[in-house]
Amino acid sequence: MQAPGTGRNSVPVLITWDVDPDLWIPFERRQPALSTAMDVCHNLNIRATFFFTAQPASIYAREIEKMQAQGHEIGCHGLTHGNEEDYDRMPQATQRAYIKEATEKLQTVVGGPIRAFRSPRVKTSACALKLLTEYSYQADSSICSQRIDFVSSNMVNTNWILAPRQPYHPHQASAFKRGDVPIWEIPVSAMIAPFISSTMKVLGLPFMKGFFRLLHAESRLTGKPIVYLAHPSEFASGKQEKKTSRGWHARCVRKYFKRKYLSPSYIRTHGLRLRTILYSLDAETLLDSTRELFSYMASFADVEFMTVSEYVAHLDPS
Repeated sequence: MQAPGTGRNSVPVLITWDVDPDLWIPFERRQPALSTAMDVCHNLNIRATFFFTAQPASIYAREIEKMQAQGHEIGCHGLTHGNEEDYDRMPQATQRAYIKEATEKLQTVVGGPIRAFRSPRVKTSACALKLLTEYSYQADSSICSQRIDFVSSNMVNTNWILAPRQPYHPHQASAFKRGDVPIWEIPVSAMIAPFISSTMKVLGLPFMKGFFRLLHAESRLTGKPIVYLAHPSEFASGKQEKKTSRGWHARCVRKYFKRKYLSPSYIRTHGLRLRTILYSLDAETLLDSTRELFSYMASFADVEFMTVSEYVAHLDPS
């Protein structure tokens, strides 16, 4: 089966990275982690899309220049990624102001237009998608179709459950239905569990390879692209306490069950913080697993890695 608009038998794979501010991690660790993510892709000839939060993006100007030279795409990941930047409930005027400023800031750093968007914490709305079209965005990737989640800030998002699996133009009144808004929604791959790095940190590399095989089989039948989401900061090395260390469980209770982490407002914005207890891979092991997963994807003869905008160009060849 041909991928939609590609005109050839291939399985489109879109590797996407969210470059969040992550201010709790020193820049001296964030910068090498971003370079590592770039190297992983470059060594496997993968053209990826890096979604940058616009306000702090200028500190990565050198890395962005190198990314562009390697054929990667720079997308927008909002303005601040702060608690206030919530595109499923911000007033329209605020959304417009944030999108306008984020776009202008990032275009200044990149030196050209920005065509792809992913909202902070993958929260979006019909209002946000219509505003993105006003600023010449061609694609958004903020929806995880058929993902069922109980611990993130999108807990039990029924809109995700019912959203189309294939890329689609959203409806004027709903980001989760087909319509005629002239922007492509490219869903992050999911089958109950999302195809993202956090899933690998919980369930491990063998599960992710099996997950990819399922998504690959689906793509062969329907042409649906496979979209993987990760964060470069997850490769930032740091001291991590072993779960087997004495008193670990008691320290986790004190750390994650503070009153502020259990408040409805915090959970709505950030999800359940205690979900990090489920993570079984440290930064180094996650890096090794990511390299192996990407190599495994590349071993399929029909896989074609491409950026979000390259995929959209196949959907809209005109």
